[in-house]
Amino acid sequence: MNSIHAVKPDLIEFGERRISLCDGRAGLRGGLYVDIREPTAANQAGEVEPASDQLPIPNHPSPVLDFIASNECLDRYDEIVTASGWDLENYRRNPVFQNAHQYGDVLFTLGKALLTEVRAGCLFQRIEFATEANPMAKIAYGLYRGKFLNAVSVGFIPLRWENGSAESGFRRKYLEQELLEVSAVGIPANPEALQLGLKAGAVDRSDLQELLALIETMARAIPPRKAAALVNAPPDAPVIPICSSPAVPNTHACASGVRGYEAQLLQLAHQLKNILKR
Repeated sequence: MNSIHAVKPDLIEFGERRISLCDGRAGLRGGLYVDIREPTAANQAGEVEPASDQLPIPNHPSPVLDFIASNECLDRYDEIVTASGWDLENYRRNPVFQNAHQYGDVLFTLGKALLTEVRAGCLFQRIEFATEANPMAKIAYGLYRGKFLNAVSVGFIPLRWENGSAESGFRRKYLEQELLEVSAVGIPANPEALQLGLKAGAVDRSDLQELLALIETMARAIPPRKAAALVNAPPDAPVIPICSSPAVPNTHACASGVRGYEAQLLQLAHQLKNILKR
């Protein structure tokens, strides 16, 4: 029989998966596949419409997209997150949409959630991208709108969960969880998305050039010796917790090539240069 667990302050059961989230509390991070749609009269009223295969590429006057989390399917940890279990109160107090859980600089703030709620068994968010203030947000908006990115990463604190078995088909099911963070994933971990987005017209070359110029200005503050060490570090190098916030990149971010705030800046600058040469 499966056992139900209430929250433990130290979350011992989760071992190395415990990390410090944006407010310093220990929790977990995990990926959610999302269906991205432009707001319509129906989903503004609270309905969830069938998705179209592809959103049109040309820029939309309002940089707002709806993110609808996929059904309660197994993730890469063989776990299930129950949609009805989301506690959203704390996230709604500061509903920022970040890049890869980086809080060290406003460059990584891509936008904010205008709406976060549970609808029809899905976690629903309406995200407004800061396209006028942040060139990275403009690129992220184009990639998500063009369906070159289709996932987000959430940071949460488990409150109640059920351990499964071979018979149940899952290792763990979260019944209640507190949402603290939501981030875009794949920028800059997925240069192919940038290349395809540029080729398809979802991203403008001028946007990439503007972002590169901004990153190069910021990167000048990184000591040359440290910069060389970060650029030449092997893919399995340990995480360097350089962020000014308590949040530390997790294994998922490391697997995507993120090794701290400075490393991410340098990596993105390198990839942008390669793409712009083509």
